[in-house]
Amino acid sequence: MPAPKVPLPPLPRSILDPASVAVVVFLVALLGIHTRPPGLLASIWFANAVALALVVRWPRHLRASSVFALFVGCVAADLVSGTEPYAAAVLNTANAVGVVAGALTIRWRRPEPLLLTGSTAFARLSIGIVVASAVSATVATCLSGLLVDVTPAVSPTAWFASEFVSYLLLTTILLSVRAGGPWRPPTPRYFDSVPWTVAVPVLVAVTLMIAGMIADGPLLVALPLPALLWCATRIPLSGTALLTACWAGWNLLIAGRVGVLGTGEATQSPVATLSVALVALGPLLVAAVTLDRMAVQNKLHEALEYDSLTGTLSRAAFLRRSQRRLNTLVDGSQPVALLMLDLDDFKTINDTMGHAAGDIALVRSAGCILSALPHGAVAGRIGGEEFAVLLPMADHEDATAVADTIRRDHERLHLLSTRTATVSIGLAWAPAAPASVSPLLDTADRALYDAKRGGRNTVVAVTLA
Repeated sequence: MPAPKVPLPPLPRSILDPASVAVVVFLVALLGIHTRPPGLLASIWFANAVALALVVRWPRHLRASSVFALFVGCVAADLVSGTEPYAAAVLNTANAVGVVAGALTIRWRRPEPLLLTGSTAFARLSIGIVVASAVSATVATCLSGLLVDVTPAVSPTAWFASEFVSYLLLTTILLSVRAGGPWRPPTPRYFDSVPWTVAVPVLVAVTLMIAGMIADGPLLVALPLPALLWCATRIPLSGTALLTACWAGWNLLIAGRVGVLGTGEATQSPVATLSVALVALGPLLVAAVTLDRMAVQNKLHEALEYDSLTGTLSRAAFLRRSQRRLNTLVDGSQPVALLMLDLDDFKTINDTMGHAAGDIALVRSAGCILSALPHGAVAGRIGGEEFAVLLPMADHEDATAVADTIRRDHERLHLLSTRTATVSIGLAWAPAAPASVSPLLDTADRALYDAKRGGRNTVVAVTLA
């Protein structure tokens, strides 16, 4: 009888992480090598940009094993492509040192992962890529000068320009695409808008890029720029970064012929490369500043729409949304219910246990209410200790069941160690949705008063005629 197969233990992360870095860097380095013109540096060097994004977005990669894996991946790609071993080792040492210098600069006093969520993060990235480009160019120049017999001559300006434009275009794309996890920022409501407000700027930008290619000359650079700036105020930063990278990539990789920028020299010159990079900086910076503006708008929206303590809708927002929801139900056949809820003896809680305990009671009460609501319900805080809930398309039995669930949950709601908060509920139910939310509110309010007068911790239901 054959011996049972023993499954191999999984490889530890300390091995998998450097191996994955080496594979990724090897593949993108090959891509960069095969896109560079013969005898010239690559206008866009993918490997360093991807490596920098890895170590600042996932900081666990910023360690000696992963940096060595970066070096090995780049050297392997050069050797496969026919580069002399000494030259590959020397030049890729500069690549690895530059990535580490840039990552340490970006993460200085900021150990958390970097995502481009505003101008502050973009400024950190920009400083980091300048440092990475300068350090890499300095190391490459010094090492190639010391080992002139085994390495090609390196122009520090050309090396810096190539590194800078690569980091600016590619690392920005990788860091602007949001990932899941505890560091994910909230999705801006600004982008939950009418689709044409996003589609039109993109279509205009793409059209002008094509027109610039046809027109050639300085228009290749200048024509799409206004549309890219427009996109920066209308679409996410990742989309702006991708469009900008496509525009710059065409200038640097495809249109690399003499005089295309009107300078009388090829786009592979450091001046032309830096010129394209600095022009590309404009849309990216506008997009980053737009994120700051959206963050302020979202905070204002939250302050206006939601109660800061309980997280439910404010009174004005509840009335507005409830009326909007009723407008969709007014056809003479769909039922609706409205609950008015009031914490019992709330003044006693504040007087005997303090306002902090009262705040805790409100927060926990809101949690009980929200957890019991079906999909589509609208809940808000409409007074000090009063809440209201709209239940669209709820029959009488369902509305009563929701109200009773909330009441029972409050019976189990303890404050500190001894006190229990209960809730009285008034329920107004209509077999056909009225045109206004006002009769529902008035009826539920009277029912709530009856519940309070009848001994509290109870539900009183009234049907609208």
